[in-house]
Amino acid sequence: MKGVLVPTYNEAENLKELIPRIKENVSDAKIIIVDDNSPDKTAEIAESLGAIVFVRKNERGLGSALRFGLLKGIELGFEYIATMDADLSHDPVYLPKMFEAAKNADLVIGSRYIEGGRIENWPLKRRIISKGANILARSLLHLKVKDSTSGYRVYSRNAIELIKNCENADGYEFQICAVYRIEKAGLKIIEVPITFRDRSKGKSKLGSEKILDWFIYVLKLSLGLSS
Repeated sequence: MKGVLVPTYNEAENLKELIPRIKENVSDAKIIIVDDNSPDKTAEIAESLGAIVFVRKNERGLGSALRFGLLKGIELGFEYIATMDADLSHDPVYLPKMFEAAKNADLVIGSRYIEGGRIENWPLKRRIISKGANILARSLLHLKVKDSTSGYRVYSRNAIELIKNCENADGYEFQICAVYRIEKAGLKIIEVPITFRDRSKGKSKLGSEKILDWFIYVLKLSLGLSS
């Protein structure tokens, strides 16, 4: 059984388009929404479109939402769980290929930085930050993965068991922690090329403070000071 996990905060308008497109591409997958108590009725919209919805009233953060949703997916009996952004930057058209690749891997990453992958509509500043973050992660943590910051992924049950150890990675740093734990455990990781498109609705939640938190986390992880 397959699941598609989408963390949300104020993404009601985007979900109206995203959920039908997910169903169109993977009709046999269940959709899980983990919403951080959005005031714009994101949860209500998701439920009306047939998603399984969990509303967190006292927690915040992308990483903690992903960890929560992945573990819930295991409880629900899913063998493979895809994670993707709600802002339409991750095109659901890639889901069939990624789930197919997951039959031979424990983690499949929709990659912007391998042959065939690319980014559209991103300003130069975001491109520099993203590319620099991946270079830094590979250098400090000795990762083989080319796009360790991509949130478009498919996890196996074995991989999800490992992310339980990412308890201190509540923000964007969760993506790095997950790759690091899975790669160091010797599980197989496959990257498939995707085209990433910048969001057209709503605002990005990646600010300078979160970038700094990510950088500090990677440093601590490289020094063995963080889980």
